[in-house]
Amino acid sequence: MQPSVSIIVATYKRDKILLRALKSIAAQTYKNYEIILVDDNADSEWNSRVSEVVEQFKALYPEITLKYIVNEKNQGSAKTRNIGIDASRGDFITFLDDDDIYLPENLQKQIDNMTETDADFGLTDLDLYYEDETLCERRIRSFIESTEKDDLIKYHLKHHLAGTDTMIFKKPYLEAIGKFDPIDIGDEFYLMFKAIENGGKFTYLPGCFVKAYVHKGEGGLSSGDGKIEGENLLHEFKKKHFDALSPSDRKYIVTRHFAVIAFAELRRKHYLSFFSNSLKSFFTSPVNCIKLLKEHK
Repeated sequence: MQPSVSIIVATYKRDKILLRALKSIAAQTYKNYEIILVDDNADSEWNSRVSEVVEQFKALYPEITLKYIVNEKNQGSAKTRNIGIDASRGDFITFLDDDDIYLPENLQKQIDNMTETDADFGLTDLDLYYEDETLCERRIRSFIESTEKDDLIKYHLKHHLAGTDTMIFKKPYLEAIGKFDPIDIGDEFYLMFKAIENGGKFTYLPGCFVKAYVHKGEGGLSSGDGKIEGENLLHEFKKKHFDALSPSDRKYIVTRHFAVIAFAELRRKHYLSFFSNSLKSFFTSPVNCIKLLKEHK
């Protein structure tokens, strides 16, 4: 019998593109799954909108199990995903952000890979698109040459082995490592770090089987002051593990940090701070800075 999969979808202030995300799950070639949709709006108007989406979806796909949970109070993305995990029954847990989509073979390819390798957790590559379907960035993990714990930690500190849509876990392992920490900026980074640090078996499946979208000018935790604060806290976390890294790796991480802050400031039109952090990134390592700019289309 095919393993069962629980797909956790946390949603906040989205309706039409939420339906698009759910339809992409319905189009999966792999059929043994359930959807756990957790509504974190804590707002009667938005709860009503999401409820309408749920009813539309159930009318279109009555054969698909969709559990709809409404948070009475806003919990944030990490706690909301944990609520979904607690309500799940699948052998494997995956995630889909409410504004992204799965390509039709995503579940099949990931489940095949997880069962063939008997891995506890894994991930794929990630393609990021603007809303007009223009490719924004490709995150290819071809640098993964070893799945030893120490090597994976180095890869993760440098390159972020993350992207919630691309991650899959055996449910018992996800529960054993404590699920998501209650941190909304970088929650997927910290989860993957715990998964590696706890010594679970990891698998990397080359290829991108999701489309993740970047929304220009959108507010929220992933932009503005919340983004800056989250990135600074993440950088401080990484610095605690610098002893395990070479000087060149440390320099790369610092360069990347200032580049990320610079782009975040550019998105909110803080041009002086953008220029300042761009200079910091460049003078930390001109070579790495130019490389990062080429990767970020």
